[in-house]
Amino acid sequence: MSDVLIARRYAKALKEEADGLGIIEQVDDDVALIRESLNASRELLQFFQSPVISREKKASVVSELFGERVEKTTLQFLLLMVDKRREYALLEVVSAYMALRDEQRGVVNVSVRAARAMGEEEEKELIATIEGMIQKSVRLESSVDASLMGGLVVRIGDTVYDGSFSNQLQSLRERLETGHLSLN
Repeated sequence: MSDVLIARRYAKALKEEADGLGIIEQVDDDVALIRESLNASRELLQFFQSPVISREKKASVVSELFGERVEKTTLQFLLLMVDKRREYALLEVVSAYMALRDEQRGVVNVSVRAARAMGEEEEKELIATIEGMIQKSVRLESSVDASLMGGLVVRIGDTVYDGSFSNQLQSLRERLETGHLSLN
């Protein structure tokens, strides 16, 4: 079974358990804490991914690190992952959980590359436009890419809208080369 399927199954199980117990918000916070911890410490991530370290040692570290900081259900979930030898996929499970929660809330991650940094008002306007287009809430992640020369490249899921000047110039070049340019 692929790591993606494993991660999604474990994430779904945690979400359903948290929903059933009415502690979904607390588990959301726990998952965010786990993600921050793994992203902040490469050594911790490597520790969980190492097949050489015993399950007992990993369970001990989980209890020590997260025991007092997370809900009992989240701690039991982490210990279950260690017991089932799935702790190597912990970061993927966390990402899958967050994706499930975003889906449940109707939130879509959108990434935007722009030729220059956008101002706050421009970002708000772009978010409003995209939300109107897809009828969902948008979490925007923007970056600067000077090679675009101007315009934007917007990625919504698997769909890319390329409104960059460099793309328009490339398209114009191709049409000129093939003779499919109409000057009307």
